[in-house]
Amino acid sequence: MVQNNYFKYLLPVLLLIFFSASLQAQPQRAYERGLEELYNGNRTRALDVWYNAYQTEGGVDARIGIEYIRVVTENRMKEYYGQATQLYYKAVLDPSGPESRVAIRQEISRLKPITGRGIYRQWVDWWENKDKQLGADMRGFWVQEDPTPSEISNERLIEHWIRIAEARQRYTKNSNTVFGTDDRGLMYVRYGAPDRIRTGILTLQNLNIQSWLENQLNPYAESTQSEERPYDRELSAEQQMELFNRLQDAIYEFHRYPEYEIWFYNDLNPGENAPVIFLFGTNVNTGEFSHRSSVGDFIPERAYQSVEELEEEGVEFTRAGFTPALILQLLYYEQLVQSDTYFENRLNEIRGAVLEQGQEVFRGMDLAVRAESRESLQQRRAPAPVEQSTYMQRMPQIPLYVYQYRFLDQDGTPYMLTYLESLPQEAFLIDFNRNHYPGESPVRRTNVLEEYGSYDLTHSLLEYDEDWSIGSTWEATPELILERPSSDAIPSRSLFRTSHTGRSQRSASVKLLNFDPDDTNLFDTPFASEVRGLNRMQYRIPKPLVSHTDSLEMADLVLGYESDEAVTEPFSFRVANDGVVPFETTLVLHFEVYNLARMADNTGFTRFELTYRILPVEEDGSIRTDEAEFVLTLNFTNEDRNVIEDLEIETADLKPGLYDLRVQVIDTVTGQQKERKTRFEVVE
Repeated sequence: MVQNNYFKYLLPVLLLIFFSASLQAQPQRAYERGLEELYNGNRTRALDVWYNAYQTEGGVDARIGIEYIRVVTENRMKEYYGQATQLYYKAVLDPSGPESRVAIRQEISRLKPITGRGIYRQWVDWWENKDKQLGADMRGFWVQEDPTPSEISNERLIEHWIRIAEARQRYTKNSNTVFGTDDRGLMYVRYGAPDRIRTGILTLQNLNIQSWLENQLNPYAESTQSEERPYDRELSAEQQMELFNRLQDAIYEFHRYPEYEIWFYNDLNPGENAPVIFLFGTNVNTGEFSHRSSVGDFIPERAYQSVEELEEEGVEFTRAGFTPALILQLLYYEQLVQSDTYFENRLNEIRGAVLEQGQEVFRGMDLAVRAESRESLQQRRAPAPVEQSTYMQRMPQIPLYVYQYRFLDQDGTPYMLTYLESLPQEAFLIDFNRNHYPGESPVRRTNVLEEYGSYDLTHSLLEYDEDWSIGSTWEATPELILERPSSDAIPSRSLFRTSHTGRSQRSASVKLLNFDPDDTNLFDTPFASEVRGLNRMQYRIPKPLVSHTDSLEMADLVLGYESDEAVTEPFSFRVANDGVVPFETTLVLHFEVYNLARMADNTGFTRFELTYRILPVEEDGSIRTDEAEFVLTLNFTNEDRNVIEDLEIETADLKPGLYDLRVQVIDTVTGQQKERKTRFEVVE
């Protein structure tokens, strides 16, 4: 009887253990089943197995999400890009089990080349301490890189994995990197394909060697010195020839016919004409093909010594600084002058430095030349971003601007008005002229979205939670008035009124779409085929206004001007979101004051004092506080505790230029005060 009771209580425990083990084994079995299907050539079936494994609540096997996006991008399965993005996000945000922990650590290493060392160190620290913030931050990194945040697919994430796949196929001289490629793969993942490539083998040309040695070693050659020094003729002709032969032998000994490959990126540093250069080639010390810091790295270290130091005996070398390494650097740069002006300029700089030394080339000049060359290449790379998208450069970028204003509603609840303004005219004309008959021209000053029904323009606003998951989404379809961008052009504008509860992260985006199936895109990209232009902005919203009823508060200033052409909803004037006000127009200032205290008399009115000052701004950005163009103080008495007003300011005497507008409000009952300021520019 006791034995039966024992099994009676033991059986549920065993079933619970078995059930728990089964649940833990499910993701692992799904991962293995997917690999088996993949091995058997059933790629789609493997993806289905992995996708279904992620449809349950709770932690997931991170290996599945990472392997899913690898397979999809490696095989350019465009219809799966959205699912690949979703599974990758879930893999980094909610990994479970020891295998997932290893997979996330490997992914951190794969991301290091495009995140930079600071983020990498932070992620490794969080990983070691099992900090939950790691997953949210990894997801947030990619969310902030997403060019189309309102879409499921993250094209920048997809591009990253496409680059990894291509790098693994192309750069296979060794597997030095985390991607299993040689060092070229590292740069390819960061920046994509270079604009130019120069390849070859550095050789020796006897004529050049002989010419250099004769000019630099012959004590009777023309010297830059004004006077001949006693030791210039210490060596006999035989000794000079001996030095010539010894140095020439050393040059041949240390020349290894290194292979080189030079990558040139023209647009990594905006505003700079000089390309960013990456040098790859033979590591003469190990024989491996790798990244080289300068041309001097193609020369063995022992070559950076004088002939005497190499042989430890012999006559004193008159020009001790002329080592095999210095001569080889000169010869190598001479062979690369046709690649880019950088190498030509560097060669001339080295030659100039040698001639400047005359008959006394200092010891260590070869090392100094190599160090300077490394530094010059590094200076070109320093301003470049850690990574850059290639596809974004191929897609027309629509100028996008975000303007935010904070308010309190009638109940004292904070809210925000956000204007999204874009100028999609150029993107539209690029696509229109590519896909329509020559000579056909759209009608200007009209909404072309109504005239051409296949086109659509969308403005999107997204708000994220702490895990970088989308919390709220707003979308609008503004008009597209075909007009050249100018100070007088009316941009495509959308207004969003949203709640304002904290300093959350938001993204604003614009997309121009063309749904005509007969129209085509110029480039093949991960973007949806209908996308013809886009842009996005990532930002953090400011703190909400204070909603305490006993604290004076003031909304953000809304500045504009009177206009007969158009007004900006919900106001009765044209809002100058960009801060540009036409010359000789009437300035309109919209202000709102909240939580004014009532007077203690029988009226119960509120009273406040408003002072505005318009101060000129110098070209260097300094404000001339001692020369106010306009200063005015106004007193207001009202029945309500909240006051909303449009104040007209005559600015006919304001000359064209930049101005600082400062508004101060004082509650004369309590003495509380608030100040807001903004800038505007008067233009003719």
